[in-house]
Order: sequence, then C-alpha cells, then structure tokens
Amino acid sequence: MFRGILVGAALALMGVGPAFAQEEEIVVTATRYREAYENFSVPHVSLVRRADFAVQQITIGSDTREAAQRTAELRQALQSLTRYADRNARISVALIEEDSDESGQARVVAFNVDKAMESLRGGPRPDTSYVTITVRTRVAAGDDRDAVRERFTQFVTNIPRPGRVEVSFGEMQLTLNDPQQYRPSLIAAIAGDASQISNALGNGYGARLEGLENPIAWRRAGDLDLRLFIPYRMVILPREAG
Repeated sequence: MFRGILVGAALALMGVGPAFAQEEEIVVTATRYREAYENFSVPHVSLVRRADFAVQQITIGSDTREAAQRTAELRQALQSLTRYADRNARISVALIEEDSDESGQARVVAFNVDKAMESLRGGPRPDTSYVTITVRTRVAAGDDRDAVRERFTQFVTNIPRPGRVEVSFGEMQLTLNDPQQYRPSLIAAIAGDASQISNALGNGYGARLEGLENPIAWRRAGDLDLRLFIPYRMVILPREAG
C-alpha cells in the first residue's frame, strides 16, 4: 500500500511545473540557462532527444563613418537578408528573447527588422555599429554538426552586404519545441523505475520520490542531441507497519 501511494503521487505530479505555450521554441543551450542549472546532477532516469533546431547567432556590422549612413546600411542589410531567407528552404531568420528573471530561459521569436534594429549597438572601434540576429535550421535525423555548420556557412557567405557591411559568426546553439511536453514520459519512467526497485527489494519496502515539482532540465548528449531530466531524488524506505 505504501509503495502504491507514493508511485501514484508521482504520477499525479505530471502536470506540475511552469506553463509553456504550445510549440514554444526554447534555446536549451543558452548560456544563462546553463549557469542557472549547472549544479544539477543528472539522475538515473533521463530521456535523450534530438534537438528540433540549431540556431546560429550572426553579427551584422558596418564601419561607414557617418552614423546615419551606417544605420541605413544595417537596415538595408536586414531587409535584404529577410528576402534572401524567404527564398531558402532550409534556413530561416529569427530573434532570441531572454527572460529577465533568474530562470535564464531564452526563446526563439519571429524576426522583424524594426525589432532587430532595437538591438543596434556601437562596435568595438569608433564609427562602427552592429546588430545581432539569429538564423536557424531544422535538425534532421541524419544530420551531424558539420552538415549543420555547412548550411549556416553557405547561407551567411551569400548574405547581401550593402555598403561597408560585414557579417561574422557567433555561437551555435540548440532549441527544443515546448520542452515541458516531455514531463509525462519522464515522470512515468521515473515512477516505473521506483516501482521496479521497490518490488525487487520485497514487500517490506517502498520508494519515496522527491523533487518531481522541478522543471525539466537538460544537458547536451552529443553535438545535436540533448539529455532531458527532472532533478529528482529517490528514497527507499521500509513499509510502515499496520
């Protein structure tokens, strides 16, 4: 009875956790997220999942001397980039939006030239300006890191560069659509593991699962794969008498 109650309680927690919009695309390798959850230990039960997309940050800059002309060139470059991406079947343009709280979560949002221009910054040298945007490509089952990087390289190489515009690469990251959709599968697997262990120990023992209210966390399990897990703890206890 003790075991059945505790495993049943674990299954009841399947819906617990922060709400995410359906198909919300989360940057699961974002730096702030890694820093927020780097101390989490990967438990015994986890799920390996291929990333849905790879995203590549690119910086578009200009060193035209006159500030207004620099800004005009960057806007023109973004507009040309949008048209160029519309003709590309495998690469799209997006923006990354980060939460301001401690979660470190970042999500992919639709690209808009005006929104992108809001990130206009001065460059490392006088008379330089730049904007940072994101390009993305869906990760296929047969892809490896080199194939994905080659798609990005070919795309960026052919981006129109008006005036004195230059383009450079940033970090490649991975995204998942609605990571919280994997909570039911993970919790069912955790409950199954707890049941198997307590059954193996005999009728005198049960398992208590702690931490199932935690959100899903993840680690890279390869260049394009992710290991999803819930930071939980299993405690084996003797069954109460009576």
